Amino acid sequence: MKTIIPARQSTSRDEALRSPVGRRAFSSTPLPYRRWLTAMGIGATLGAWAADPPVSNLKEPLAPGSEFEQLASIKVTSVSRSDSTVQQSPAAVFVITSDMIRRSGATAIPELLRMVPGMNVARIDGNKWAVSARGLNTRFEDKLLVQIDGRTVYNPVFSGVYWDTQDYPMEDIERIEVIRGPGASVWGANAVNGIISVVTKPAADTQGGLVSVAGGTVDQGMGTVRFGGKLRDDLSYRVYGKGFTRDQSFATVGDPHDGWWSGSGGVRLDWKANELDNLTLDGGFLHSDSGRRDSRAQVAAPFFFVNFENEVTDSGHILGRWNHVVDPDHGWQLQMYWDRNFRLLDNLPASLRWDIWELDYQRQLVLGDRNKLVFGLNYRFVDANLVSSQRDAGFALDLQPAHRQAQLVSAFLQDEITIVQDRLRLILGTKIERNEYTGFEFQPSARLLFTPTPSQSMWAAASRATRTPNLSEDAIGLGLLPLAGPVFPRIMGNAAFKSEELWAYELGYRVQPHRNVSFDTSVFYHLYHDLRVTVPGAVIPRPPAILPLQYQNGMDGEYYGAELAAMWQVAEAWQLHAAYTLLKANLHRRPGLAASAEAAETQTPQNQFHLRSSWTLPRNVEVDLTGRYVDRLSGFGGAADVIPSYVALDARIGWSPRKNLTLELIG
Repeated sequence: MKTIIPARQSTSRDEALRSPVGRRAFSSTPLPYRRWLTAMGIGATLGAWAADPPVSNLKEPLAPGSEFEQLASIKVTSVSRSDSTVQQSPAAVFVITSDMIRRSGATAIPELLRMVPGMNVARIDGNKWAVSARGLNTRFEDKLLVQIDGRTVYNPVFSGVYWDTQDYPMEDIERIEVIRGPGASVWGANAVNGIISVVTKPAADTQGGLVSVAGGTVDQGMGTVRFGGKLRDDLSYRVYGKGFTRDQSFATVGDPHDGWWSGSGGVRLDWKANELDNLTLDGGFLHSDSGRRDSRAQVAAPFFFVNFENEVTDSGHILGRWNHVVDPDHGWQLQMYWDRNFRLLDNLPASLRWDIWELDYQRQLVLGDRNKLVFGLNYRFVDANLVSSQRDAGFALDLQPAHRQAQLVSAFLQDEITIVQDRLRLILGTKIERNEYTGFEFQPSARLLFTPTPSQSMWAAASRATRTPNLSEDAIGLGLLPLAGPVFPRIMGNAAFKSEELWAYELGYRVQPHRNVSFDTSVFYHLYHDLRVTVPGAVIPRPPAILPLQYQNGMDGEYYGAELAAMWQVAEAWQLHAAYTLLKANLHRRPGLAASAEAAETQTPQNQFHLRSSWTLPRNVEVDLTGRYVDRLSGFGGAADVIPSYVALDARIGWSPRKNLTLELIG
């Protein structure tokens, strides 16, 4: 067991200033105070007695020069839906291992993603994040597929992810696989710009007890209790409970109302029925209460009000999985899950409830000496009940019809063709889906992997992916703050809205030029068609006057750039890890649209840099320093259109005076 009491997590300008109110307030703050607001907070992490020491993805102690080989051989399943390694994956893949999680000091999953090249993570307030891969970053990023143990948490109502409800004990996460670029040929629509796959540890790897407690200036109190055992030799289990409370973040004007508390728990059973069959049963629940402050339109003068409310979430899931593995190249998997989410906005009030039932089957086999096939079928059923805002009869938020259902049927096939044994492989595949809104979607890909030597690999890929409409895009009514007059802009759905399309072209190169140095680079060119914009119509003069803004497929564009991850084993006890991202964007609005439609070009930083330095010192002392630079942002409109570039620094000192005790200080 391990006890951790983290300090305040740093809050940077992009994180706190996504709202127009925050940007205006920050820009009017004197410069010395602005610098103070971007500085790190300091807190303490205190470890307690534990039954097991931290378990790393890297099973053996690292010798100089060995980390590249071990990291390159870490298991990856998200690229092709079959077991592979980083070195043998023809995609831009980065794996966050359990050891990296432990040494990061992060207390939320989005914070871990900052170390990944190509990812953009902006903290909006104390409980909300905007997370994207390769640009187009918003709170509800609709082109990034996120899943936990194969269960999708991409929400079907607005698309994107509610990150404040994705909470899991950090100690029980085995790895996080992050793929930048499309994965739609095996994972389907919405895996457009990337995939985040959180993989938790088997119950057999979390035996014994763990108690983790933490406290700090913003993360006021956190605690996890977990216990794992065996019901018999082939049947392992674990149960856990977790809770935390977080204080409000800073606000230069008024009450930020973004405090947050949550409680969650779960159980997992793993049964090794025989040499070929493994069965998993996993269930969990979560209650979250996260504060929110924004401005909402109202019909009566002054035609808006400052909305203070809590977003209260109750969610739960049950997942069952049966793996039948003959050998690494032959086997099948059957997975079923039910996932429920209920979210209440308690001041409007309005609520969202959706249930997802999914059945997924996949099989892999080898045909002859050169062909490895992976194929599968999937069925998903979504049942949603959406209650519009009641205090104003749906003026702020109108979702009609209230009860909605959707079905998705899909199949995929992928063939890995060996052209030259141990040197050259070609992977061809496609996913075919039938959805309620746009009918059939075909999402093919072709990937080529060349490994001229054991220490280097080169790959190239071309893929098509689509972002299909969600449950709200055909009929939403969303009231915005009034213009002069007053005239109320109102976002309106469009039953004819089509899928957004991406054609992606990628190149990558991994190399270890020296036994202590490694590089992983990728370049990409993303060509988008039919991106979503809001198109104004004629003012409807009825009181109140309404300016309709209809969702339409009204923009095309290109995003292109480069990503670099590097590792240098400076000495036996000292490692440096670096990541750099370059991103450029060109958006092209259709004739008749305002220039503001292209504002997303500059809402994602062009340059990002991340550097981690890790020391393992005598007497079981660890020192980790992390620095990151994020480029300026603009295009948000309003008085404070620009969010300046910034630098953030984090530090962690860990000490294990005995096998089952860890003390940490994080700032």
